[in-house]
Amino acid sequence: MSDSPQISALSEAPAAWQQGLTVGRYSLLSRLAVGGMAEIWLARQLGPQGFEKFVVIKRILDGLGTDPEFVGMFLDEARIAAQLNHPHIVQIFDLGEEAGAFYIAMEYLPGENLAAIARGAARNGRTLPPTLAVRIIADAAEGLAYAHAKAGPDGKLLGIVHRDVSPQNIFVTYDGVVKVLDFGIAKAAIRESQTMAGQIKGKTSYMSPEQARGQAIDGRSDIFALGILLFELVTRTRLFHHPDPFQALQLVAGDDPIPLAHEVRSEIPLDLSSIISRALSRDLEKRYPTARHFHSDLEEWMRGQKEVPGRAELAGYMGESFAARIQERARLLEAARNGELTPSSARVARTSSLDSMPGGSLPREDVTSVEDLPRRPTPRQMLIGGAVLLAFFLGGIFYAMSSGEEEIEIPTPAVDVQPPPPPASPVLTIETDPPGAMITVDGKEAGRSPLTIEALELGEHSVAATLKGRLPAERQVKLENPGERAMVVLALAPEPPPPPPKDPPRQTKKTPAPAPGKLTLDTTPWTRVFLRGKKLGDTPLIGVSLPAGKHQLKLVNEEKNISTIIEVDIRSGQTTAKKLRL
Repeated sequence: MSDSPQISALSEAPAAWQQGLTVGRYSLLSRLAVGGMAEIWLARQLGPQGFEKFVVIKRILDGLGTDPEFVGMFLDEARIAAQLNHPHIVQIFDLGEEAGAFYIAMEYLPGENLAAIARGAARNGRTLPPTLAVRIIADAAEGLAYAHAKAGPDGKLLGIVHRDVSPQNIFVTYDGVVKVLDFGIAKAAIRESQTMAGQIKGKTSYMSPEQARGQAIDGRSDIFALGILLFELVTRTRLFHHPDPFQALQLVAGDDPIPLAHEVRSEIPLDLSSIISRALSRDLEKRYPTARHFHSDLEEWMRGQKEVPGRAELAGYMGESFAARIQERARLLEAARNGELTPSSARVARTSSLDSMPGGSLPREDVTSVEDLPRRPTPRQMLIGGAVLLAFFLGGIFYAMSSGEEEIEIPTPAVDVQPPPPPASPVLTIETDPPGAMITVDGKEAGRSPLTIEALELGEHSVAATLKGRLPAERQVKLENPGERAMVVLALAPEPPPPPPKDPPRQTKKTPAPAPGKLTLDTTPWTRVFLRGKKLGDTPLIGVSLPAGKHQLKLVNEEKNISTIIEVDIRSGQTTAKKLRL
Protein backbone atom coordinates (compact mmCIF):
# COMPACT_ATOMS: atom_id res chain seq x y z
CA MET A 1 0.00 0.00 0.00
CA SER A 2 2.99 2.32 0.06
CA ASP A 3 2.26 3.32 -3.55
CA SER A 4 -1.46 3.94 -2.92
CA PRO A 5 -2.77 6.79 -5.11
CA GLN A 6 -4.70 8.03 -2.08
CA ILE A 7 -1.51 9.21 -0.37
CA SER A 8 0.33 12.33 -1.46
CA ALA A 9 4.00 13.07 -0.99
CA LEU A 10 4.70 15.24 2.04
CA SER A 11 6.23 18.00 -0.02
CA GLU A 12 3.21 18.14 -2.35
CA ALA A 13 0.38 18.09 0.17
CA PRO A 14 -1.01 21.48 1.19
CA ALA A 15 -1.08 22.17 4.89
CA ALA A 16 -2.06 25.17 6.94
CA TRP A 17 0.05 23.92 9.84
CA GLN A 18 3.81 24.41 9.85
CA GLN A 19 6.67 22.89 11.81
CA GLY A 20 7.18 24.81 15.06
CA LEU A 21 3.55 25.96 15.26
CA THR A 22 1.95 25.71 18.71
CA VAL A 23 -1.44 23.99 18.58
CA GLY A 24 -3.24 24.05 21.89
CA ARG A 25 -0.76 22.59 24.39
CA TYR A 26 1.42 21.00 21.70
CA SER A 27 4.36 22.12 19.58
CA LEU A 28 4.44 20.57 16.09
CA LEU A 29 7.75 18.81 15.32
CA SER A 30 7.19 17.17 11.94
CA ARG A 31 4.39 16.05 9.67
CA LEU A 32 4.59 12.31 9.30
CA ALA A 33 1.85 11.53 6.80
CA VAL A 34 -1.01 13.02 4.82
CA GLY A 35 -3.92 11.19 3.22
CA GLY A 36 -7.19 11.94 1.53
CA MET A 37 -8.95 12.97 4.74
CA ALA A 38 -6.45 13.79 7.47
CA GLU A 39 -2.81 14.42 8.22
CA ILE A 40 -0.61 13.07 10.99
CA TRP A 41 1.86 15.14 13.02
CA LEU A 42 4.45 14.34 15.63
CA ALA A 43 4.17 16.89 18.42
CA ARG A 44 5.57 17.55 21.86
CA GLN A 45 4.02 18.90 25.02
CA LEU A 46 6.37 20.76 27.35
CA GLY A 47 5.88 21.75 30.96
CA PRO A 48 7.74 23.09 33.98
CA GLN A 49 10.74 21.37 35.53
CA GLY A 50 11.72 19.59 32.32
CA PHE A 51 8.33 17.93 31.74
CA GLU A 52 8.08 16.50 28.22
CA LYS A 53 5.56 14.29 26.44
CA PHE A 54 5.49 13.23 22.79
CA VAL A 55 2.08 12.84 21.18
CA VAL A 56 0.64 12.09 17.77
CA ILE A 57 -1.92 14.52 16.35
CA LYS A 58 -4.50 13.62 13.69
CA ARG A 59 -6.02 16.68 11.94
CA ILE A 60 -8.82 17.03 9.40
CA LEU A 61 -7.45 18.35 6.12
CA ASP A 62 -8.43 21.75 4.79
CA GLY A 63 -11.65 21.54 2.80
CA LEU A 64 -13.13 18.63 4.74
CA GLY A 65 -13.74 20.67 7.88
CA THR A 66 -16.94 22.00 6.33
CA ASP A 67 -18.32 18.56 5.40
CA PRO A 68 -20.91 17.84 8.13
CA GLU A 69 -20.86 14.08 7.49
CA PHE A 70 -17.10 13.76 7.76
CA VAL A 71 -16.80 16.13 10.72
CA GLY A 72 -19.54 14.18 12.52
CA MET A 73 -17.70 10.91 11.86
CA PHE A 74 -14.40 12.42 13.09
CA LEU A 75 -16.01 13.74 16.27
CA ASP A 76 -17.74 10.40 16.85
CA GLU A 77 -14.33 8.73 16.72
CA ALA A 78 -13.00 11.16 19.31
CA ARG A 79 -16.03 10.83 21.58
CA ILE A 80 -15.97 7.04 21.52
CA ALA A 81 -12.21 6.68 22.00
CA ALA A 82 -11.98 9.38 24.69
CA GLN A 83 -14.33 7.38 26.94
CA LEU A 84 -12.03 4.36 26.85
CA ASN A 85 -9.30 4.33 29.47
CA HIS A 86 -7.66 0.91 29.59
CA PRO A 87 -4.03 -0.34 29.54
CA HIS A 88 -4.69 -2.30 26.33
CA ILE A 89 -6.41 0.52 24.38
CA VAL A 90 -4.57 3.48 22.86
CA GLN A 91 -5.21 6.59 24.94
CA ILE A 92 -6.85 9.74 23.53
CA PHE A 93 -5.59 12.87 25.30
CA ASP A 94 -7.35 15.74 23.62
CA LEU A 95 -9.91 16.91 21.08
CA GLY A 96 -9.32 20.45 19.89
CA GLU A 97 -9.90 22.95 17.15
CA GLU A 98 -7.24 25.11 15.51
CA ALA A 99 -7.96 27.61 12.73
CA GLY A 100 -11.32 25.98 12.04
CA ALA A 101 -9.95 22.41 11.80
CA PHE A 102 -10.58 19.70 14.38
CA TYR A 103 -7.74 17.51 15.65
CA ILE A 104 -7.22 14.56 18.02
CA ALA A 105 -4.13 14.20 20.22
CA MET A 106 -3.22 10.66 21.31
CA GLU A 107 -0.36 8.80 22.95
CA TYR A 108 2.57 7.68 20.85
CA LEU A 109 3.97 4.20 21.27
CA PRO A 110 7.36 2.66 20.46
CA GLY A 111 6.72 -0.74 18.91
CA GLU A 112 5.28 -2.68 15.98
CA ASN A 113 1.90 -3.85 14.75
CA LEU A 114 1.12 -7.53 14.18
CA ALA A 115 1.73 -7.31 10.44
CA ALA A 116 5.28 -6.04 11.02
CA ILE A 117 5.91 -8.59 13.77
CA ALA A 118 4.87 -11.50 11.53
CA ARG A 119 6.93 -10.31 8.55
CA GLY A 120 9.92 -9.48 10.75
CA ALA A 121 9.84 -12.96 12.27
CA ALA A 122 9.84 -14.57 8.80
CA ARG A 123 12.70 -12.44 7.54
CA ASN A 124 14.78 -13.22 10.63
CA GLY A 125 14.06 -16.93 10.39
CA ARG A 126 12.17 -16.78 13.68
CA THR A 127 8.68 -17.90 14.60
CA LEU A 128 6.44 -16.22 17.11
CA PRO A 129 5.99 -18.84 19.88
CA PRO A 130 2.33 -19.90 20.27
CA THR A 131 2.39 -18.87 23.91
CA LEU A 132 3.35 -15.30 22.97
CA ALA A 133 0.74 -15.24 20.21
CA VAL A 134 -1.87 -16.25 22.80
CA ARG A 135 -0.57 -13.56 25.18
CA ILE A 136 -1.00 -10.87 22.51
CA ILE A 137 -4.54 -11.93 21.61
CA ALA A 138 -5.54 -12.41 25.26
CA ASP A 139 -4.44 -8.85 26.10
CA ALA A 140 -6.27 -7.50 23.05
CA ALA A 141 -9.38 -9.43 24.13
CA GLU A 142 -9.14 -7.87 27.59
CA GLY A 143 -9.06 -4.38 26.05
CA LEU A 144 -12.02 -5.13 23.78
CA ALA A 145 -13.99 -6.68 26.65
CA TYR A 146 -13.61 -3.37 28.48
CA ALA A 147 -14.79 -1.42 25.43
CA HIS A 148 -17.76 -3.72 24.83
CA ALA A 149 -18.91 -3.38 28.45
CA LYS A 150 -18.35 0.39 28.66
CA ALA A 151 -21.38 2.24 29.99
CA GLY A 152 -22.24 5.89 29.56
CA PRO A 153 -22.97 8.44 32.28
CA ASP A 154 -26.57 7.19 32.41
CA GLY A 155 -25.39 3.65 33.22
CA LYS A 156 -26.47 2.19 29.89
CA LEU A 157 -24.06 0.25 27.70
CA LEU A 158 -22.60 2.34 24.89
CA GLY A 159 -22.73 -0.69 22.59
CA ILE A 160 -19.21 -0.17 21.25
CA VAL A 161 -18.02 -2.61 18.59
CA HIS A 162 -14.58 -2.04 17.04
CA ARG A 163 -15.43 -3.56 13.62
CA ASP A 164 -11.82 -3.33 12.34
CA VAL A 165 -9.81 -5.77 14.47
CA SER A 166 -6.94 -6.55 12.09
CA PRO A 167 -3.12 -6.92 12.09
CA GLN A 168 -2.68 -3.17 11.60
CA ASN A 169 -4.76 -2.33 14.67
CA ILE A 170 -3.12 -4.66 17.21
CA PHE A 171 0.10 -3.04 18.40
CA VAL A 172 2.87 -4.40 20.65
CA THR A 173 5.28 -1.96 22.29
CA TYR A 174 8.94 -2.83 22.75
CA ASP A 175 8.37 -3.20 26.49
CA GLY A 176 5.67 -5.84 25.94
CA VAL A 177 2.43 -3.87 26.19
CA VAL A 178 -0.39 -4.80 23.79
CA LYS A 179 -2.64 -1.98 22.53
CA VAL A 180 -5.80 -2.00 20.43
CA LEU A 181 -5.68 0.92 18.00
CA ASP A 182 -8.11 2.89 15.91
CA PHE A 183 -11.72 2.97 17.00
CA GLY A 184 -12.26 5.22 13.96
CA ILE A 185 -15.06 3.09 12.51
CA ALA A 186 -16.28 1.68 15.81
CA LYS A 187 -20.03 1.29 16.06
CA ALA A 188 -21.75 2.77 19.06
CA ALA A 189 -25.29 3.82 19.80
CA ILE A 190 -24.39 7.47 19.16
CA ARG A 191 -23.52 6.76 15.53
CA GLU A 192 -25.78 3.85 14.69
CA SER A 193 -27.79 5.99 12.28
CA GLN A 194 -24.70 6.74 10.19
CA THR A 195 -24.21 3.14 9.07
CA MET A 196 -25.66 3.02 5.54
CA ALA A 197 -27.47 -0.01 4.15
CA GLY A 198 -25.53 -1.94 1.52
CA GLN A 199 -22.13 -0.88 2.87
CA ILE A 200 -19.63 -2.78 4.94
CA LYS A 201 -16.92 -1.04 6.92
CA GLY A 202 -13.73 -2.86 7.84
CA LYS A 203 -11.08 -5.10 6.26
CA THR A 204 -12.58 -7.93 4.26
CA SER A 205 -10.21 -10.69 5.42
CA TYR A 206 -10.85 -9.98 9.11
CA MET A 207 -14.63 -9.61 9.19
CA SER A 208 -17.13 -11.82 10.95
CA PRO A 209 -19.73 -13.65 8.83
CA GLU A 210 -22.52 -11.40 10.09
CA GLN A 211 -20.45 -8.30 9.31
CA ALA A 212 -19.69 -9.55 5.78
CA ARG A 213 -23.42 -10.16 5.20
CA GLY A 214 -24.31 -6.65 6.30
CA GLN A 215 -26.26 -7.87 9.31
CA ALA A 216 -26.48 -6.32 12.76
CA ILE A 217 -23.34 -6.97 14.81
CA ASP A 218 -22.28 -6.87 18.43
CA GLY A 219 -19.10 -7.57 20.38
CA ARG A 220 -19.05 -11.17 19.18
CA SER A 221 -18.02 -9.86 15.75
CA ASP A 222 -14.75 -8.57 17.26
CA ILE A 223 -14.23 -11.98 18.92
CA PHE A 224 -14.41 -13.65 15.50
CA ALA A 225 -11.77 -11.24 14.18
CA LEU A 226 -9.50 -12.01 17.15
CA GLY A 227 -10.00 -15.70 16.38
CA ILE A 228 -8.80 -15.09 12.81
CA LEU A 229 -5.69 -13.30 14.09
CA LEU A 230 -4.84 -16.07 16.56
CA PHE A 231 -5.42 -18.76 13.91
CA GLU A 232 -3.06 -16.97 11.50
CA LEU A 233 -0.39 -16.30 14.13
CA VAL A 234 -0.13 -19.92 15.30
CA THR A 235 -0.60 -21.62 11.91
CA ARG A 236 1.35 -18.98 9.91
CA THR A 237 -1.26 -19.21 7.14
CA ARG A 238 -4.06 -16.91 6.04
CA LEU A 239 -7.60 -18.00 6.83
CA PHE A 240 -9.80 -15.96 4.46
CA HIS A 241 -7.70 -14.83 1.52
CA HIS A 242 -8.55 -14.16 -2.10
CA PRO A 243 -7.09 -11.68 -4.63
CA ASP A 244 -10.61 -10.35 -5.24
CA PRO A 245 -12.00 -8.56 -2.16
CA PHE A 246 -15.55 -9.57 -3.10
CA GLN A 247 -14.52 -13.21 -3.27
CA ALA A 248 -12.86 -12.79 0.13
CA LEU A 249 -16.21 -11.56 1.43
CA GLN A 250 -17.87 -14.64 -0.03
CA LEU A 251 -15.38 -16.85 1.84
CA VAL A 252 -16.14 -15.08 5.11
CA ALA A 253 -19.91 -14.97 4.65
CA GLY A 254 -20.22 -18.52 3.29
CA ASP A 255 -21.04 -21.73 5.07
CA ASP A 256 -17.87 -23.72 4.29
CA PRO A 257 -16.37 -25.38 7.39
CA ILE A 258 -13.54 -23.38 8.94
CA PRO A 259 -10.35 -25.48 9.24
CA LEU A 260 -9.12 -26.45 12.69
CA ALA A 261 -5.78 -25.01 13.73
CA HIS A 262 -4.31 -28.35 14.85
CA GLU A 263 -5.21 -29.87 11.49
CA VAL A 264 -3.26 -27.14 9.69
CA ARG A 265 -0.22 -27.53 11.99
CA SER A 266 -0.08 -30.72 14.00
CA GLU A 267 2.13 -29.19 16.70
CA ILE A 268 -0.65 -26.88 17.85
CA PRO A 269 -2.15 -28.24 21.11
CA LEU A 270 -5.65 -29.63 20.76
CA ASP A 271 -7.02 -27.56 23.66
CA LEU A 272 -5.72 -24.34 22.09
CA SER A 273 -7.19 -25.37 18.73
CA SER A 274 -10.53 -25.89 20.47
CA ILE A 275 -10.46 -22.35 21.93
CA ILE A 276 -9.70 -20.88 18.50
CA SER A 277 -12.47 -22.96 16.94
CA ARG A 278 -15.05 -21.64 19.39
CA ALA A 279 -14.01 -18.04 18.68
CA LEU A 280 -14.40 -18.78 14.94
CA SER A 281 -17.82 -20.38 15.19
CA ARG A 282 -20.14 -19.11 12.45
CA ASP A 283 -23.03 -19.84 14.81
CA LEU A 284 -23.32 -16.87 17.15
CA GLU A 285 -24.85 -19.03 19.86
CA LYS A 286 -21.78 -21.29 19.88
CA ARG A 287 -19.23 -18.48 19.74
CA TYR A 288 -17.88 -16.95 22.97
CA PRO A 289 -20.66 -14.73 24.35
CA THR A 290 -18.22 -11.99 25.41
CA ALA A 291 -14.59 -11.08 24.91
CA ARG A 292 -14.18 -11.52 28.66
CA HIS A 293 -15.04 -15.21 28.33
CA PHE A 294 -12.58 -15.58 25.44
CA HIS A 295 -9.87 -13.83 27.47
CA SER A 296 -10.57 -16.08 30.47
CA ASP A 297 -10.10 -19.28 28.43
CA LEU A 298 -6.87 -18.00 26.90
CA GLU A 299 -5.50 -17.08 30.34
CA GLU A 300 -6.44 -20.50 31.70
CA TRP A 301 -4.67 -22.19 28.77
CA MET A 302 -1.51 -20.16 29.43
CA ARG A 303 -1.56 -21.07 33.12
CA GLY A 304 -1.32 -24.71 32.06
CA GLN A 305 1.96 -24.16 30.19
CA LYS A 306 5.40 -24.83 31.65
CA GLU A 307 6.25 -21.14 31.45
CA VAL A 308 3.38 -18.69 31.67
CA PRO A 309 4.10 -15.86 29.19
CA GLY A 310 3.79 -12.33 30.46
CA ARG A 311 4.82 -8.82 29.59
CA ALA A 312 8.51 -9.48 30.34
CA GLU A 313 8.66 -12.46 27.96
CA LEU A 314 6.91 -10.48 25.22
CA ALA A 315 9.29 -7.55 25.75
CA GLY A 316 12.26 -9.94 25.48
CA TYR A 317 11.00 -11.27 22.16
CA MET A 318 10.45 -7.75 20.80
CA GLY A 319 13.90 -6.64 21.93
CA GLU A 320 15.61 -9.58 20.22
CA SER A 321 13.56 -9.28 17.03
CA PHE A 322 13.84 -5.52 16.56
CA ALA A 323 17.13 -4.58 18.25
CA ALA A 324 18.46 -2.62 15.25
CA ARG A 325 15.22 -0.71 14.81
CA ILE A 326 15.05 0.18 18.48
CA GLN A 327 18.50 1.79 18.28
CA GLU A 328 17.67 3.60 15.05
CA ARG A 329 14.42 4.94 16.45
CA ALA A 330 16.15 6.13 19.61
CA ARG A 331 18.39 8.29 17.42
CA LEU A 332 15.41 9.61 15.46
CA LEU A 333 13.55 10.41 18.67
CA GLU A 334 16.58 12.34 19.93
CA ALA A 335 16.63 14.26 16.64
CA ALA A 336 12.98 15.13 17.16
CA ARG A 337 13.72 16.25 20.71
CA ASN A 338 16.54 18.51 19.47
CA GLY A 339 14.45 20.00 16.67
CA GLU A 340 16.56 18.32 13.97
CA LEU A 341 13.78 16.13 12.53
CA THR A 342 12.79 17.26 9.04
CA PRO A 343 10.16 15.95 6.60
CA SER A 344 12.95 14.43 4.50
CA SER A 345 14.44 12.53 7.44
CA ALA A 346 10.94 11.36 8.40
CA ARG A 347 10.48 10.09 4.84
CA VAL A 348 13.79 8.18 4.98
CA ALA A 349 12.81 6.64 8.29
CA ARG A 350 9.42 5.70 6.91
CA THR A 351 10.99 4.04 3.85
CA SER A 352 13.33 2.00 6.03
CA SER A 353 10.47 0.61 8.09
CA LEU A 354 7.70 -0.28 5.66
CA ASP A 355 7.01 -3.41 7.69
CA SER A 356 5.32 -1.24 10.30
CA MET A 357 2.79 0.07 7.79
CA PRO A 358 -0.58 -1.59 7.20
CA GLY A 359 -0.22 -4.57 4.91
CA GLY A 360 -1.28 -7.98 6.18
CA SER A 361 -0.93 -10.41 9.00
CA LEU A 362 1.60 -12.78 7.39
CA PRO A 363 4.96 -12.60 5.61
CA ARG A 364 4.70 -11.72 1.93
CA GLU A 365 6.55 -14.93 1.10
CA ASP A 366 3.47 -16.84 2.32
CA VAL A 367 0.61 -14.77 0.94
CA THR A 368 -0.30 -11.29 -0.17
CA SER A 369 -2.80 -9.43 1.96
CA VAL A 370 -6.03 -8.21 0.41
CA GLU A 371 -5.16 -4.78 1.78
CA ASP A 372 -1.95 -4.76 -0.31
CA LEU A 373 -3.80 -5.10 -3.63
CA PRO A 374 -3.75 -1.94 -5.81
CA ARG A 375 -7.17 -0.49 -6.38
CA ARG A 376 -8.50 2.73 -7.79
CA PRO A 377 -10.60 4.74 -5.32
CA THR A 378 -13.82 6.43 -6.32
CA PRO A 379 -14.23 10.17 -5.61
CA ARG A 380 -16.70 9.31 -2.83
CA GLN A 381 -14.15 7.00 -1.27
CA MET A 382 -11.49 9.71 -1.51
CA LEU A 383 -13.56 12.44 0.11
CA ILE A 384 -16.00 10.81 2.54
CA GLY A 385 -14.66 7.58 3.88
CA GLY A 386 -13.17 5.25 1.33
CA ALA A 387 -9.60 6.51 1.52
CA VAL A 388 -7.39 4.60 3.89
CA LEU A 389 -5.07 6.92 5.82
CA LEU A 390 -1.84 4.94 6.15
CA ALA A 391 -0.51 4.80 9.68
CA PHE A 392 2.98 6.02 8.81
CA PHE A 393 5.57 5.15 11.45
CA LEU A 394 8.69 7.16 12.09
CA GLY A 395 10.95 4.14 12.32
CA GLY A 396 7.96 2.37 13.84
CA ILE A 397 7.83 4.64 16.86
CA PHE A 398 5.33 7.23 15.74
CA TYR A 399 2.01 5.72 14.82
CA ALA A 400 -1.39 7.19 14.08
CA MET A 401 -4.89 5.92 14.35
CA SER A 402 -6.04 5.73 10.73
CA SER A 403 -9.52 6.69 9.68
CA GLY A 404 -9.97 3.02 8.79
CA GLU A 405 -13.09 3.65 6.73
CA GLU A 406 -13.37 1.26 3.79
CA GLU A 407 -16.73 1.29 2.08
CA ILE A 408 -17.34 -1.71 -0.16
CA GLU A 409 -20.51 -1.48 -2.17
CA ILE A 410 -22.07 -4.96 -2.01
CA PRO A 411 -23.90 -5.84 -5.26
CA THR A 412 -26.86 -8.14 -4.69
CA PRO A 413 -25.65 -10.94 -7.04
CA ALA A 414 -22.20 -11.09 -5.42
CA VAL A 415 -23.11 -11.25 -1.74
CA ASP A 416 -26.33 -12.50 -0.28
CA VAL A 417 -27.25 -9.58 1.96
CA GLN A 418 -30.03 -10.94 4.09
CA PRO A 419 -32.71 -8.64 5.51
CA PRO A 420 -32.21 -7.71 9.13
CA PRO A 421 -33.70 -10.22 11.55
CA PRO A 422 -36.79 -9.32 13.55
CA PRO A 423 -36.21 -7.58 16.87
CA ALA A 424 -34.46 -9.98 19.18
CA SER A 425 -34.92 -10.50 22.87
CA PRO A 426 -32.48 -8.61 25.09
CA VAL A 427 -29.39 -10.51 26.16
CA LEU A 428 -28.14 -10.34 29.75
CA THR A 429 -24.67 -11.53 30.71
CA ILE A 430 -24.13 -12.13 34.43
CA GLU A 431 -20.70 -12.51 35.99
CA THR A 432 -19.68 -12.81 39.62
CA ASP A 433 -16.50 -12.26 41.53
CA PRO A 434 -15.60 -15.00 42.30
CA PRO A 435 -17.27 -17.03 39.52
CA GLY A 436 -19.34 -20.17 40.10
CA ALA A 437 -22.16 -18.55 42.06
CA MET A 438 -25.74 -19.76 41.71
CA ILE A 439 -27.75 -17.13 39.80
CA THR A 440 -31.45 -16.53 40.26
CA VAL A 441 -33.41 -14.19 37.99
CA ASP A 442 -36.74 -12.97 39.28
CA GLY A 443 -36.60 -15.66 41.96
CA LYS A 444 -35.93 -18.58 39.59
CA GLU A 445 -32.62 -20.43 39.39
CA ALA A 446 -30.91 -19.77 36.04
CA GLY A 447 -27.54 -21.52 36.46
CA ARG A 448 -24.04 -20.72 37.65
CA SER A 449 -21.94 -17.73 36.66
CA PRO A 450 -20.65 -16.71 34.21
CA LEU A 451 -24.02 -16.95 32.53
CA THR A 452 -25.68 -15.47 29.44
CA ILE A 453 -29.49 -15.35 29.29
CA GLU A 454 -31.12 -14.63 25.94
CA ALA A 455 -34.83 -15.14 26.61
CA LEU A 456 -35.68 -12.31 28.98
CA GLU A 457 -38.60 -9.99 28.42
CA LEU A 458 -38.26 -6.25 28.33
CA GLY A 459 -38.61 -4.58 31.70
CA GLU A 460 -36.98 -4.70 35.13
CA HIS A 461 -35.52 -7.92 36.47
CA SER A 462 -34.06 -8.90 39.83
CA VAL A 463 -30.72 -10.69 39.62
CA ALA A 464 -29.29 -12.40 42.71
CA ALA A 465 -26.19 -14.51 43.31
CA THR A 466 -25.30 -16.89 46.14
CA LEU A 467 -22.12 -18.83 46.82
CA LYS A 468 -21.06 -20.85 49.85
CA GLY A 469 -18.73 -18.87 52.04
CA ARG A 470 -19.82 -15.54 50.46
CA LEU A 471 -22.47 -12.98 51.29
CA PRO A 472 -25.33 -12.95 48.75
CA ALA A 473 -25.63 -10.04 46.29
CA GLU A 474 -28.63 -8.72 44.40
CA ARG A 475 -29.21 -6.03 41.76
CA GLN A 476 -32.08 -4.69 39.67
CA VAL A 477 -31.51 -4.62 35.89
CA LYS A 478 -33.72 -2.70 33.48
CA LEU A 479 -33.85 -3.94 29.86
CA GLU A 480 -35.55 -1.35 27.69
CA ASN A 481 -34.69 -2.12 24.04
CA PRO A 482 -35.09 -5.22 21.82
CA GLY A 483 -31.74 -6.85 21.13
CA GLU A 484 -30.11 -4.87 23.94
CA ARG A 485 -27.01 -6.48 25.44
CA ALA A 486 -26.42 -5.76 29.11
CA MET A 487 -23.89 -7.03 31.63
CA VAL A 488 -24.10 -7.32 35.39
CA VAL A 489 -21.11 -8.06 37.60
CA LEU A 490 -21.94 -8.98 41.20
CA ALA A 491 -19.17 -8.92 43.78
CA LEU A 492 -19.71 -11.47 46.54
CA ALA A 493 -17.95 -10.40 49.71
CA PRO A 494 -16.58 -13.13 51.98
CA GLU A 495 -18.75 -14.03 54.95
CA PRO A 496 -17.40 -12.53 58.17
CA PRO A 497 -15.70 -15.10 60.39
CA PRO A 498 -17.84 -16.35 63.30
CA PRO A 499 -17.15 -14.65 66.63
CA PRO A 500 -14.72 -16.55 68.82
CA PRO A 501 -16.46 -18.80 71.36
CA LYS A 502 -16.91 -17.31 74.75
CA ASP A 503 -14.90 -18.90 77.53
CA PRO A 504 -17.22 -20.78 79.91
CA PRO A 505 -17.46 -19.17 83.30
CA ARG A 506 -14.75 -20.38 85.52
CA GLN A 507 -16.02 -22.47 88.36
CA THR A 508 -14.24 -21.64 91.55
CA LYS A 509 -13.39 -24.81 93.31
CA LYS A 510 -14.71 -24.48 96.80
CA THR A 511 -12.39 -25.64 99.49
CA PRO A 512 -14.39 -27.90 101.77
CA ALA A 513 -14.86 -26.47 105.21
CA PRO A 514 -12.65 -28.13 107.80
CA ALA A 515 -14.31 -30.54 110.15
CA PRO A 516 -15.35 -29.00 113.51
CA GLY A 517 -13.47 -29.55 116.74
CA LYS A 518 -14.66 -29.94 120.34
CA LEU A 519 -14.32 -27.79 123.43
CA THR A 520 -14.11 -28.99 127.05
CA LEU A 521 -14.12 -26.07 129.51
CA ASP A 522 -14.19 -25.98 133.34
CA THR A 523 -14.06 -22.81 135.45
CA THR A 524 -13.89 -22.05 139.19
CA PRO A 525 -16.31 -20.65 140.24
CA TRP A 526 -18.80 -21.87 137.60
CA THR A 527 -19.84 -19.55 134.76
CA ARG A 528 -22.30 -19.27 131.93
CA VAL A 529 -20.52 -19.54 128.51
CA PHE A 530 -21.62 -17.40 125.49
CA LEU A 531 -20.33 -17.47 121.83
CA ARG A 532 -21.38 -14.38 119.80
CA GLY A 533 -24.34 -13.86 122.10
CA LYS A 534 -25.45 -17.48 122.01
CA LYS A 535 -25.30 -19.43 125.24
CA LEU A 536 -23.32 -22.64 124.95
CA GLY A 537 -24.13 -23.79 128.49
CA ASP A 538 -22.79 -23.68 132.06
CA THR A 539 -19.40 -24.93 133.06
CA PRO A 540 -18.24 -27.45 133.10
CA LEU A 541 -18.74 -27.89 129.31
CA ILE A 542 -17.73 -31.29 128.04
CA GLY A 543 -17.23 -32.03 124.30
CA VAL A 544 -19.19 -29.10 122.86
CA SER A 545 -18.80 -29.06 119.03
CA LEU A 546 -17.45 -25.79 117.59
CA PRO A 547 -16.22 -24.78 114.10
CA ALA A 548 -12.47 -25.00 113.64
CA GLY A 549 -10.72 -21.68 114.22
CA LYS A 550 -10.28 -19.09 116.92
CA HIS A 551 -13.29 -18.03 118.95
CA GLN A 552 -13.93 -15.51 121.72
CA LEU A 553 -16.07 -16.80 124.56
CA LYS A 554 -17.79 -14.69 127.19
CA LEU A 555 -17.89 -16.08 130.76
CA VAL A 556 -20.50 -14.64 133.20
CA ASN A 557 -21.37 -15.27 136.94
CA GLU A 558 -23.56 -12.48 138.35
CA GLU A 559 -23.42 -13.78 141.95
CA LYS A 560 -19.67 -13.53 141.99
CA ASN A 561 -19.69 -10.39 139.84
CA ILE A 562 -17.66 -12.17 137.07
CA SER A 563 -17.81 -11.12 133.41
CA THR A 564 -14.75 -11.85 131.29
CA ILE A 565 -13.76 -12.88 127.72
CA ILE A 566 -11.34 -15.61 126.79
CA GLU A 567 -10.06 -16.88 123.45
CA VAL A 568 -9.92 -20.53 122.46
CA ASP A 569 -8.36 -22.14 119.38
CA ILE A 570 -10.46 -25.06 118.11
CA ARG A 571 -8.61 -27.47 115.87
CA SER A 572 -10.38 -29.57 113.27
CA GLY A 573 -11.19 -33.05 114.51
CA GLN A 574 -9.54 -32.39 117.88
CA THR A 575 -10.73 -31.60 121.42
CA THR A 576 -9.47 -28.45 123.07
CA ALA A 577 -9.57 -28.60 126.89
CA LYS A 578 -9.19 -25.63 129.22
CA LYS A 579 -9.50 -25.27 133.01
CA LEU A 580 -9.62 -21.77 134.45
CA ARG A 581 -9.72 -20.22 137.98
CA LEU A 582 -11.41 -16.85 137.86
